[in-house]
Amino acid sequence: MMMRLLLMLSLLAHTLAVGQAIEFPYPPTGQVLDAGSWLGDERRSRLEGALGRYRKSYQIDVMVVVWERGLPPETSLEELAERVGETWAREPLWVVILHIPDSLHRPTAVYGGSDTKKFQEEVPAVALHSAVLRGMKERTTRAQVEALGLEAGEEFVFLKNRREFEHKEHLAHQQQQLQGPEGRHQSMIFRAVIATLLALVAVGVVALLYLRRRRPSDLQFPETRWRRRLGGKWSGGGQFVVALPPKIS
Repeated sequence: MMMRLLLMLSLLAHTLAVGQAIEFPYPPTGQVLDAGSWLGDERRSRLEGALGRYRKSYQIDVMVVVWERGLPPETSLEELAERVGETWAREPLWVVILHIPDSLHRPTAVYGGSDTKKFQEEVPAVALHSAVLRGMKERTTRAQVEALGLEAGEEFVFLKNRREFEHKEHLAHQQQQLQGPEGRHQSMIFRAVIATLLALVAVGVVALLYLRRRRPSDLQFPETRWRRRLGGKWSGGGQFVVALPPKIS
């Protein structure tokens, strides 16, 4: 028992020491922290617009952090990114893209937040892995950091929309079960009526198109050719056409 207590105290002391070694700057007012303008003004502006839309429309806090304070001792890049997310995130679902310039470390991406519990355990990890695979295909590190932020945002927007759709489907199924056999029968009749009406409308449109195509568009009277009766100018009479039967020899 004493050994377990000592082990827990040592682990706690180690965690506190590591946490104290990380000095966090003030959180960014937007979605990008790049005090040294490592990303460049144009790329940073694009990221702020896109990542701000994820937060405003979908409550997903995607942050791109260019960390220029170096990596604290006995701390991995993923642990530092998690600390950043837990400290600065303003939404229940967050993603942090963190990179240390002029280091041998590649950009890293982590996710977290209370909303991750609403998904199956492996689903967010698979989504982030897919975003990392696509984002790291860029040639330059700056382009990779930008792509990681955008790809991660799109992946988690898709996850959130799919979860909401599945939740609505589940509620509709529960409501249908509560309606009983009579309610389900009425729902089936209503769907059958709607399908029949749509089919009739489709048939009517096809019939109109068919009749329109068969309708003659070049109706005109044939040209009338006038000549004097019996073909002679001295024959007299009015101007009308006489049809004679062919001569039989």
